[in-house]
Amino acid sequence: MADVMIVDDEALVLFDLVMTVEDLGYGVHSESTTIEDAISAIESGSPPDVALLDIDVGGSPVWPLARKIVEHGRPVVFVSANLNHEELREEFASCGRIDKPASPDEIAAAIAGALN
Repeated sequence: MADVMIVDDEALVLFDLVMTVEDLGYGVHSESTTIEDAISAIESGSPPDVALLDIDVGGSPVWPLARKIVEHGRPVVFVSANLNHEELREEFASCGRIDKPASPDEIAAAIAGALN
């Protein structure tokens, strides 16, 4: 069973993503509302098998965290209401992305695609 890191600054969205990931049968590596907490979760243990990341986390772009995950050779799926970023077209072009609000089917397909 894959472990999923989930990062979103909106507590209700984070809770919904956690419940969806668990309902899909995946483990939750960590859940964070800040980029700093998510980076700490990686540095204090092993990296997640896959990460679901909001792009704007508390007013800060998630790119530093995404880079750390990619450096570990792990896939990233961006879950955001704004998928129009230069970084998504260039540096993270191979990463998955889901437009908010995301359905459980979209999340399931994105995680499965990222892991394969």
